Amino acid sequence: MDFRQLKYLTAVAEYQSITKAAEALFISQPAMSHYIKKAEEEFGIQLFDRSTTPITLTYAGQKYMESAQRILLENDRLMKEFRDITHHMTGKLKVGTSRDRASYMLPRLVCPFRELYPGIELTVTTGSGQKLLEALRSGAIDLVLLPSSEADNLLGIDCQTIYEEELLLACAKDRFSPDQCVAGTPSAINPRALDGMPFFLLSQDHVARSFCDHFFRKNRIKPVIKMELASNITCYRMAATGDGLAIIPYMTTRLACCDQPVDLYSLGSPSRTWKVQVMYRKDSYLGQPERDFIRIAREVFSRESLAAKIPGRLPSAPDNN
Repeated sequence: MDFRQLKYLTAVAEYQSITKAAEALFISQPAMSHYIKKAEEEFGIQLFDRSTTPITLTYAGQKYMESAQRILLENDRLMKEFRDITHHMTGKLKVGTSRDRASYMLPRLVCPFRELYPGIELTVTTGSGQKLLEALRSGAIDLVLLPSSEADNLLGIDCQTIYEEELLLACAKDRFSPDQCVAGTPSAINPRALDGMPFFLLSQDHVARSFCDHFFRKNRIKPVIKMELASNITCYRMAATGDGLAIIPYMTTRLACCDQPVDLYSLGSPSRTWKVQVMYRKDSYLGQPERDFIRIAREVFSRESLAAKIPGRLPSAPDNN
């Protein structure tokens, strides 16, 4: 069986472009076109409709990809089992996470993992939650580090919790008065005070946006969406300008630098939190390197609190410039 052909053709289906798939796999565009032509001649049927932009699969191509992905996943599972049996720890561990979370988590995970497994190449893919889960289901990545929202569709995916994290409201200093906070808890905003307020939010394919939408619906809040952005850090910095509000994970306050002081509030009382989890396919095989990566992540992030537990009103975020 030609696993290279399977890998190349599934890449074309994923990227919906011969050129982009060739670039991702570091081969020439003519070579990629040759593999497609060879496969179609071998099967006597067209797999890709090249008349569309982007390129799409024919019905036969869809059936081919369904089988190809199953074969590649089973081969990957077998190679991981052989790796554990022989203790020949080489290969790749493909991890996906959001760009902001990669900035926070990976610098603390990569070194201890590489010390334990110098022969395993750790690769990282960043993107929105929706795209990462699609890549996980297709077998393009092995593990995903993401928060889990009540609105997320995790069908076919198992999770292990790494740590729990608080979600906070970020706004310009003195944007809210004490009477807009929860009675007796000046560090917590009353959700009713947020109705009709302007917000900077992530786009719909991000996990944090799912959380925000669920929070708004549950509390009957109708936000005015000022702008949809691709980064929690950007939402946070935009909120600092005073032009709107942002709901951001506590992690973001550890990463972002703001020119203006920012006030942070818990989202009501009790506060709102989510679980940052490592996710993997239910039918996947977790080898020793995968299990140790999860163990390292849990050990590293269990050492600190990622929730704001300061009595009274939360202090303005420091100016890190």
